[in-house]
Amino acid sequence: MNFRTLLFVVSLSALSPICGAQEIQKRAEELVQHARRLSDIRSPNAPAFRLKATFSFTGKNLETAHGTYMEIWISNSQWRRETIVNNIHRIEVGTADSIWRLDNSTDFPEAAARLPELMDVFPQRSRTFEFESITDSTDQKIAEQCATTRPGPQKEKYRFCFDQKSGALLAKLSPQFRPKMTDYSCFYGIFRKFESSWFPREMACFENKQRKVEAQVIELSADSSPNPSLFIPPPGAIELGQCFGTPSPPVAAPLNPEPDLPRDSKQNSFVVLSMIVNMQGKTQDVQITQSGGAGFDEQAVKTVQKWRFTPGTCDAKPIPTEIRVEVDFTYW
Repeated sequence: MNFRTLLFVVSLSALSPICGAQEIQKRAEELVQHARRLSDIRSPNAPAFRLKATFSFTGKNLETAHGTYMEIWISNSQWRRETIVNNIHRIEVGTADSIWRLDNSTDFPEAAARLPELMDVFPQRSRTFEFESITDSTDQKIAEQCATTRPGPQKEKYRFCFDQKSGALLAKLSPQFRPKMTDYSCFYGIFRKFESSWFPREMACFENKQRKVEAQVIELSADSSPNPSLFIPPPGAIELGQCFGTPSPPVAAPLNPEPDLPRDSKQNSFVVLSMIVNMQGKTQDVQITQSGGAGFDEQAVKTVQKWRFTPGTCDAKPIPTEIRVEVDFTYW
């Protein structure tokens, strides 16, 4: 798979900037909206579809893991996704206000969990960006324009690159907080027609230039009458909020406990966890996404289970929200 150099690195000497703050904002918004009209198969009033993709990523033991992603979509409030990696299976069902998730394992791979984000291609329609610059690239096989946002509160920036000829979205960079900031970049290629849209059939994502996952869409077809039972939340599923308005993340309480070092430990480590903060501000469904070692993992999970938060919100209303945190252990 050849996504230019497969790294989201742009040579500043090869870029020609567009000037003027108002001109930049207007042009960047036009680029995003044109790309969305071209490729967004989940836009309002879009036809229902069935999508299947295969994907691969590097597992915990540096082995190449393979999986399958399947999605049936009728609308943003009625869809079903299934992600399978070997014997590990995740089902997600979207309703008007919620996402219902059922895992058959507490060890669901983080790379596989990012497949829905990769397949969505575009940020939510309610999401707004303040753009700082637009640059024309002249040193790539495909001429492109890249729009970069102004730095956020933690100096984070987003970037979107578009094919200058077709206007299709070729790449996007999204800062991630774990809580340390990293760059998560996704690339799209091989656009093919589906109904009135052009959707990419190959895609790959990198974190800080390290390949995380790559996928190929092997089926994308119209499905006007899927079985209604597919959209019933499965028994035992955990509820997450689905926000189409203005989201706000959970805020940790100021006196949350610090983790204890494992017994007899004399080394530093860290553990990355994913969890759901429910509408009462309590943590649930705590999962390890990056291990720091058996003793550290156990202490990290015990610690965050005691944490409390101000819940995340959607248009100021509390919703269950998934977050990722990094628990640091420092030996003095």
